[in-house]
Amino acid sequence: MADKGGMGESPGLVRLLRTAVGLLLAGMLGCRSNLEELDYAFPSRVDALVLRVPDQVPEQATQPGHWEAELNLLQRRGGQLVRPLDLPLEQRLAVDAALKELFGTPARPRLVTDSPAKELLGLTEERLSQGGQLYRRHRCLQCHNVTGDGRGPAGQWVTPYPRDFRQGVFKFTTSGSVKPRRQDLLRTLQLGLKGTAMPSFALLAEAERDLLASYVTYLAVRGQVEFEALAALAGQPCGQGVEPLEASAVAEWMARRLTAVLTAWEQAEQAVVVPPSPDDGPPGSPAHQAAVQRGWVLFTAKRDNSCISCHGDYGRQPQLRYEVWGTTARPANLTDSPLKSQPGAEQLYARIRWGIPAVGMPAHPDYSDRQVWDLVRFVQSLPFPRELPPEVRMAVYPDSGGP
Repeated sequence: MADKGGMGESPGLVRLLRTAVGLLLAGMLGCRSNLEELDYAFPSRVDALVLRVPDQVPEQATQPGHWEAELNLLQRRGGQLVRPLDLPLEQRLAVDAALKELFGTPARPRLVTDSPAKELLGLTEERLSQGGQLYRRHRCLQCHNVTGDGRGPAGQWVTPYPRDFRQGVFKFTTSGSVKPRRQDLLRTLQLGLKGTAMPSFALLAEAERDLLASYVTYLAVRGQVEFEALAALAGQPCGQGVEPLEASAVAEWMARRLTAVLTAWEQAEQAVVVPPSPDDGPPGSPAHQAAVQRGWVLFTAKRDNSCISCHGDYGRQPQLRYEVWGTTARPANLTDSPLKSQPGAEQLYARIRWGIPAVGMPAHPDYSDRQVWDLVRFVQSLPFPRELPPEVRMAVYPDSGGP
């Protein structure tokens, strides 16, 4: 679609209105205990849907406070956007009505579906109501906003931007897909994300973190159904198996998509994909050193999708990439410890084997399990020169003074 339309021409106005509404809702929800009296609807989506990001390397990292302005530039660089405000009003109202019927409101969240995945994923009305209260009480909406769009009143001024849940896409998963397992969400809630505004919620009871994970899942499911409906109405159905949408069939179409999206989450939850870690002994042992050496050779290999091509100088000179949300990602400096998501061996295996599709990190399906574990050993040892074999240490830390 053309780079035009509605508030798309005035990103400052969109940002100002969103901030004002976010602050008002955050204040109301923070002060009022009887949420039944505040049974407002989720706000309509007005920001652009990113269907495709540019193939070229970003010119610079996304700047705090400039999210909307930078989205407006994506199309000029080869990206593809759909602007909800370019759709006819009756179509947008039909989407909003179907969303309210299927998902309820922030104070009365629900999923209207017969899918058994609802129970498996902990998305019953009682749990969602409790999770929503925790989401508001602990001010998650200050960054992630009421809809989970990452554009809360504080969110647009931090870097990197808070996660936008609404495409149903997550970065740190161990499921082999863009859908996380429950344990992936719980891990992020417990540990937080180093170097970002995402704090640790380890002081909350485990049951409360579990309820928050359910509510985040709910926001992601709701957001993805909304995203796909708006894209399909614009004539741009996204994803495999997503059929075109006629305006007269919005409610029925969205109900089918709800079932399909829940099935994808259920499949991720049931996936058992990370093989057992081999016993390479403690760091510094001969077997561990040999694994690190082999991992270093793989990491620095001159081949397509080699690790060093994005993590230049082992991450000290990374190549920026576009994320599916239209923002930019900076590949990790692997000489730092801990990394942002503070991954263990299993999480690193998943990153290397299946990549991180949301940020364009490639998968490596042709590597053997042993090769992936060798890369895991290398990456885990990178921040600690004494754990590296002499040849590897001199390559990574040339100023270290030798063995």
